[in-house]
Amino acid sequence: MSGASIRTLRRDEREGVLALLDEWPLSDGWHGRDFFRRYVELDPTYADENFQVAEQDGQLVACVQTFPRQLRVRGATLPVGGIGSVFTSEKARGSGVASRLLEASVAAMRERGMEVSLLFASRHAFYARLGWLLWPRQRPLWISADANAAPDASRRVDAFDATRDLDEVMALHERYSASRDGTVVRDRAFWVAQLGFAGNPTEEFLVARDASGRIEAYARASLFEGFCAILELGRSDAPTAVEALADLVVHSMVTRAPDPQAARAGRPSAEFRRMLLAPSHDDAALDAALAARGVPAKQFEERASMLRVVDAEALARRFGETP
Repeated sequence: MSGASIRTLRRDEREGVLALLDEWPLSDGWHGRDFFRRYVELDPTYADENFQVAEQDGQLVACVQTFPRQLRVRGATLPVGGIGSVFTSEKARGSGVASRLLEASVAAMRERGMEVSLLFASRHAFYARLGWLLWPRQRPLWISADANAAPDASRRVDAFDATRDLDEVMALHERYSASRDGTVVRDRAFWVAQLGFAGNPTEEFLVARDASGRIEAYARASLFEGFCAILELGRSDAPTAVEALADLVVHSMVTRAPDPQAARAGRPSAEFRRMLLAPSHDDAALDAALAARGVPAKQFEERASMLRVVDAEALARRFGETP
C-alpha cells in the first residue's frame, strides 16, 4: 500500500469518499455516509481541495478532511485548520498512508495561511508522533439528584425557531464567546449551516425569555457518544440571565416520554437525563446557580483535544513573540 497516490478529492468522487467513510462504525446510531454527508453538503467552508485522499488500484482507501475555522485565542482571531474525517479502509491500515495524508493536509494548511491545526482524538500517541500535542481541558459533568426537578415556571422556555430567534441567539453567542479562548467565530451563513450539521437529528435547542419576550439565554442539548450533553450555551448580561440559563440546563435534565434521545442511546429517560455532559466553560455564576438547585458540577480532565503549530513564524508575529 506504500504505492498509494496522495491527492485532493475530485468533485465526481464525493459519493466515493462518503462510501469509504460509511465503513466507519460510529456511535449514537449514525451511519458514516449520513454523518459525514452533512459536512460535505452543508458546511459553507467545504471544498473538495479540503479532502486529501489516497488512491490505490483505482479505489479510494483513505482520507483526511480539513475544516477551515476562525478561532478566538488570547483576544485574537486565529486561522485554524480543523482535522476530521480521518479514516483508512481495513486493507490499507498499517501502511503509513494515514500519516502521509495528515502531512499533506498540514502542508496545504500552511500554504493557505492557517497557523494552527486542531483535532479531537483518542489515539494520542499516533498524532503525537506527527507533531500534535495534547491540550487537556477541564470539563464539568452536571449531576442531578432529582431528574424531575422542574425549572422556574415563571420563565418562558421555547424551542428555538431560526426564522424568529436566530438574530438574538447569534448576538448572545457573540457576547458570551468573545472573551473565551477556543470558541469559533461564526457569520450568519455558518450559523445557518451549523444548525444542520451540528448535533444530532434529535437535538433540543431551547431559549429562555424574560417578561418582555427577549431571549436571555440559550442551550443546545444532544446525544453525544452515548451521553446527554449540552454542546453549546450562552446568556446575556442581564441580572436574571444566569438563572435563565440554569433553567435551560435543568430543563434538559427533566425525564420525558417519549424521549427520542434516550431511545437512540438505548437507555431509560431518567437514567439518560440524570447526568449532563457540559461544554468547557468559565461561568462560575452558572455553576453556582446550578449547585443551589441541587445540580453540582463534577470536574474532569478532557483529553481529546490536540494542537499542532502549522506556521510558527506567523503565529509568533501575531502575538508579538519570538518563534
